[in-house]
Amino acid sequence: MSLIDDYQLLEIPTTASEQEAKIAFRRLARRYHPDKNPDKDTTELFQRLQAAYENVTNAIRQSAQVTDWKPFTFTRENTQSTTTKNRYTHFSTATDKEQAAFVKERQRAYEEMKRNNAHHEKTRDEAIKAARNTLNEKRVKALYEEAFKASKDFNTQGFNYTDNTNTKDKAADIPPYQSFVDEDDEYTRPRPSYYNEPVSQPIRLDTAKAAFRVATYIAFFAAGVYSTLYWQSSTQESASDSKSTTYITGLYPQFRIGVSHTLNSTPLYAEPDVSSALVQTIPAQSDIQSIKLQGNWLTVRHDGMSGWVQAKNIGFGSVQQAIQTGCFGQPGIAPQHGELIGQANGNSRLRILNQLPVHSILTFESYDGKAPFSIYLYGKQAYAANYIPRGNYRLVLETGSLYHHACNQFLFNDTTRVILDKVDFASTEQTLTLSP
Repeated sequence: MSLIDDYQLLEIPTTASEQEAKIAFRRLARRYHPDKNPDKDTTELFQRLQAAYENVTNAIRQSAQVTDWKPFTFTRENTQSTTTKNRYTHFSTATDKEQAAFVKERQRAYEEMKRNNAHHEKTRDEAIKAARNTLNEKRVKALYEEAFKASKDFNTQGFNYTDNTNTKDKAADIPPYQSFVDEDDEYTRPRPSYYNEPVSQPIRLDTAKAAFRVATYIAFFAAGVYSTLYWQSSTQESASDSKSTTYITGLYPQFRIGVSHTLNSTPLYAEPDVSSALVQTIPAQSDIQSIKLQGNWLTVRHDGMSGWVQAKNIGFGSVQQAIQTGCFGQPGIAPQHGELIGQANGNSRLRILNQLPVHSILTFESYDGKAPFSIYLYGKQAYAANYIPRGNYRLVLETGSLYHHACNQFLFNDTTRVILDKVDFASTEQTLTLSP
């Protein structure tokens, strides 16, 4: 496993500190300790967590050290020969004070290098911002000139199609465009020349100004609509991407051995290496028998042939079960204890005394037409929900194993039962006990 796999196994970012790594390891160790899981074997996963925590801690400590220091160089005046027999062997007479001064100087150089890097980053950001402003100014200027040219053939009676004036002469009459990039105050920037012209100027110039204003308003309105549509599409894409989960090393090893299915066309190798001999290619959505897990590789059997496949291409359970539930792909990391699944915004409080030995999902189905929401609960851990909206609900409890994020349900041992029906939630506190 690589270092990035260790970070993913501990469920922490690569920028985490040593204290954050320790907190994550303790949390996962309590969850996957063999003594805490008598009904399933978590010894191998617990050992991987220990190894991952050790690797991540060593990496964090090594990255905190300055890597560009040079060793202390001793001059000839600070060295002397020990004996005539070993005249090529020298020892240092440099004092600790000199070495401390050298280390201090290297530390000062390192701090100066960090300041220079920060200055370069700031200069780069300012250059990018200036380039964007320049591009926007060019676009608005081109729009301004196009609108002014169009207004040359417009008067109070409408468009005049009999104007045979040369196009070059028209372009020469365009008033200078006033920049908006380097001006800070709109009251101090220079005003266009037509503001200073007398009131007796031709009606044609007033019409040109009106046409320019209309064209500018339309352009900015169109830009706002486009920006809104782009933001909505990007939000929808990010929301859809959040439902899909990718393969994470070391998750759910207890469910890897047994019936599985291919998520796509999967190569079957003779060895756990992509450069080894290809035995065959297993079609997508084909049932296989997983035999052994080794890192990111699985030993499987399909149509009487045995070999190695990459675990990221293999889904949990049979393909028939995946089709029935619609749960294809990797299930992802299980939610946190008490995590809210769905939208809920209220002030009712519910104290949940959970005595169930396994993880569960408590779903609130509203009789008032509101969208349902769920709470993910860890086994034998109490929780207090303070955000339940007021109304009538039916409470449905779902238990099982291997929760799938995209489907919002358990893949195996899935059991659903109604524990409360037509219960009214107001702004008061209620208590609910969940027992096996």
